[in-house]
Amino acid sequence: MSANIINWDLALIVIGASLLYSGGMAMNDVVDAKYDIKNKPDRPIASSKLTVGFSAAFTIGLLVSGIFFLVLSKSSLLWILALFVSIIVYNIIHKKTSSAIYVMGLCRTLLYLVAGYSFGDSFHVLAWAIVLGLYTAGITLVARGEDSETDASKYGYVLIYLPSCLSVYLILKGDSIDVSVLISSLLFLFWIIYCFRVLKKGGTGRIGKTVSFLIAGMCLIDSMAVSHDSGYAGLFFVFFLPLVILFQRRIAGT
Repeated sequence: MSANIINWDLALIVIGASLLYSGGMAMNDVVDAKYDIKNKPDRPIASSKLTVGFSAAFTIGLLVSGIFFLVLSKSSLLWILALFVSIIVYNIIHKKTSSAIYVMGLCRTLLYLVAGYSFGDSFHVLAWAIVLGLYTAGITLVARGEDSETDASKYGYVLIYLPSCLSVYLILKGDSIDVSVLISSLLFLFWIIYCFRVLKKGGTGRIGKTVSFLIAGMCLIDSMAVSHDSGYAGLFFVFFLPLVILFQRRIAGT
């Protein structure tokens, strides 16, 4: 792996993925404009802080720019287009079917595949991509299950613990246990247990807080995935966990 790929292509992927993510969030407000006017009048478009026309143009600009940067990174055009289509589909159907959570998970999965193509795709990349997508769906299932007091949360719990199961499998499959892998895996497990304790405590806002914490926990999934491939370099992502939580005080994770 050349230094050029590590520095230049990775930077383009980060920029492109961030623009697509932001474009997807902006599109969400455009698609939900009528709903927000009736149910969430504090949203930017509903409160007339932004017009639908401007928001739509802004959305297109972000999405097109994101694709442009990802194409420059020499990633797979197939994965890039799949990510773009998944973002569009999710925003269109997310209020029409509960199955949309899996499309949202697919968006996360495709982020790993877009990056993995540039850095040498492998079984590990695909496995972690799938697990991350299911973890994302699991977050919503747990939140919905706890909110409606249904059994949906039980299936969600299984999906959320999947990353630790994959990590254990890879540890057992290997010839020796890497210290960085062990650290990242234990940190993820402890964090998930803490998140569920927050959920079970009850009180106002417990679901939103738990969901935000579980979203922040994706940093630890990154840490496990990279640790299995690159050793101690994976622990770099651990430091993003408190940073994400800090940012969530200004911008809600949900």
